[in-house]
Amino acid sequence: MEYTIAKDRRSLTRRGVLWLGLKCDIKCKFCYDENVDKKDKLWLPLDDAKHALEKFRFYYENEYVDFMGGEPTLHPRVFEIVGFCASIGLRPTLITHGMHLADRKRAEAFKAAGVHDFLMSIHGIGENVARLHGRDVENFDRQVQAIDNLNALEIPIRFNCILIRDNLCDLSAIVELAKSKNVKIINFLTFNPYFEWRSAPEIPFQARHSEIMQYLGPALRLCNEYRIEANVRYMPICQLKGFESHAFTGYQLPYDVHEWDYNSWYDRGLNGQPSHEWYYSASAEQKARHSYIHTEKCQNCAARNICDGFHAQYLARWGAEEAVPYSGELISDPIFYIKQQAKHEYAKGSAPFPARAVEFGPLANITQFNGTDENRAGVRVNLPATRRK
Repeated sequence: MEYTIAKDRRSLTRRGVLWLGLKCDIKCKFCYDENVDKKDKLWLPLDDAKHALEKFRFYYENEYVDFMGGEPTLHPRVFEIVGFCASIGLRPTLITHGMHLADRKRAEAFKAAGVHDFLMSIHGIGENVARLHGRDVENFDRQVQAIDNLNALEIPIRFNCILIRDNLCDLSAIVELAKSKNVKIINFLTFNPYFEWRSAPEIPFQARHSEIMQYLGPALRLCNEYRIEANVRYMPICQLKGFESHAFTGYQLPYDVHEWDYNSWYDRGLNGQPSHEWYYSASAEQKARHSYIHTEKCQNCAARNICDGFHAQYLARWGAEEAVPYSGELISDPIFYIKQQAKHEYAKGSAPFPARAVEFGPLANITQFNGTDENRAGVRVNLPATRRK
């Protein structure tokens, strides 16, 4: 895959997202889906997947799609789904722990099906990986073997890393791993207390932003030195003083080509690519949907119109003392800071369009997190709220 280095401009994302199911073979301690009973975690049927992918490509005009889990490489018809996706000009990514790609033949099968790249969940280094996964099956060694297999097959890899207290000491080592394996992009994601976590007052592995920055700051400096693109998701911009170009709250995500299109993600129904103004409004809705709020200090911050603020659960636990407002003129452009980041974007290519008109109905519960836990993608519809482990 060829990259271009974009700076001083940003493109709106053309990437959809599809949950193939929540089934998984590890038990990450921070997983959003840990408290959903196994029997209520479903695989998305092939026909539903095809319907969603066609709508992404030919109605929403998406060019890429992320396949989410659970662990999507375990879907019983994953190669058919990836192949269909590639056949209609929608470039497929799988978000995966990657361990099954240590099997060279399985990695080759994804290559043959037409996979575009893999976004690997690298949350730690060495033996710490097994502790984070809740299961020891030579986890880290298998992840490294998977990376080597994908590099040999010339399949690009990006890293995701959830920021929790248990892995902060590994952050710089994760950057060193990326450098040694030619990984160009790392996403550092603040743990979000969504779904079953949102009402938990004390989450043992959750770390304060100031605690995280003691380790994330040096890791970001390494990324800059190695020319690795580093994106920090969901952390208030003021917590990244000196690293603001890496800050991606909900207002910046539409301008990251590796992030999800709010239009197709929630099946909002606007044909093609909406305006920048539409995405700004959708970002504000996303902020409210996920319970981010502005503190009293935020009301005097120059960045308040382009920042989510703090999660309500976070404030209830630790208060607002970490908030440090920016002074100066009010900022209204979501890319004000991130346009200074040297960002890897994919070289543009051609993609087919439908030979005939296609009617697209609503995607119902296929693609998006709905308003309740019981109806989010990958969970049995109308699941009783009391059915939990």
